[in-house]
Amino acid sequence: MTCIEWNDDLSVGIGLIDEQHKTLIQRLAQLSNAVNTSKGASEILKSLEFMYDYTNFHFADEEKQMEKYNYPGLEGQKKMHAEFIKAIKQLEEDFEEEGATGPLADSINTFLMNWLVKHIKGEDAKFGTYINENNIEIKEE
Repeated sequence: MTCIEWNDDLSVGIGLIDEQHKTLIQRLAQLSNAVNTSKGASEILKSLEFMYDYTNFHFADEEKQMEKYNYPGLEGQKKMHAEFIKAIKQLEEDFEEEGATGPLADSINTFLMNWLVKHIKGEDAKFGTYINENNIEIKEE
């Protein structure tokens, strides 16, 4: 099982976004563990639903900040976020149809975790750099 834990390499330098990323990584690890250890279907489904809902919340919040500060990479971020949300929804549907299968566990362990880490270190880090270079202070609302 691939296990990802928060570390400073994942920080984008924006407190609000970093805290949300910590929650996403923690819950994704819990979901992965639930699938890998064949926890009850209700626990796995609850974790998938949380990931879907929280990801929607996080991406909307992140995009709101990007729009507010005229981030030039916003449209690209929106497309990537939509793809990730679609993937989570597909995993939820796959689980409802087939249960906690090996391919589902592999999808969570590889695709979702790798995508999230790559996205944070790549795309979200660019937003953090943009904020820093433009001396913008994001206040938590």
